[in-house]
Amino acid sequence: MSKDEQYAELLKRPDIEQIHDEYTKMLEEIRNELVAQIGIAPWVPKDEPFSGSGCAEFSDLSEAHKRRYSSGHSPGNLPDARWADAVKLVESIAGRHGFKLHGAVVDRPSDHEVTFGNDYGAELLFGTAANTTLSVSTGCHLTKAAKERGKPA
Repeated sequence: MSKDEQYAELLKRPDIEQIHDEYTKMLEEIRNELVAQIGIAPWVPKDEPFSGSGCAEFSDLSEAHKRRYSSGHSPGNLPDARWADAVKLVESIAGRHGFKLHGAVVDRPSDHEVTFGNDYGAELLFGTAANTTLSVSTGCHLTKAAKERGKPA
C-alpha cells in the first residue's frame, strides 16, 4: 500500500485524541461497573496509564500512532462463579464502542483471560488470576493535526 493509500485509510478513522477520549471513558465505565455490579475490589491505577508508539503496518506515516492503556489492577482473583457475568458486563460495554468478543486466551480454574477486537485493529484484554486486569491497545490512528490537514506531510 502506498503512502497516499495508507493515509487515505487512516483518514476514515477517528484521530488518536478522539480514540484516547473514547477508550479512557470506556475503561473507566468498565472498571466502575465491575466494582459496582460484580463486587471486585477497587482498581489500583498504574503510574503510567498509557504508552504510545508508531505503527508497523503504516510505517510510511510518521503521524500514525498506537497507544496502550492499562487500567492497573483490581487486587485479588475474580471467583470462577462470577467470571461469566463479568465477561458479559465487559462485552456489553465494549460492544457499544465497536468491540466484539474474539474468545478466550486462557481459560482454566482461577485463571481466565478474554480478548475483544474492533475494526480499527484495537484489542481489549480482560483477565483474572492473582489480580483482575483490563487493558486496551488501539489500532493505528493519525494525530489530530494530520487528520485536520487531510494529506500526508
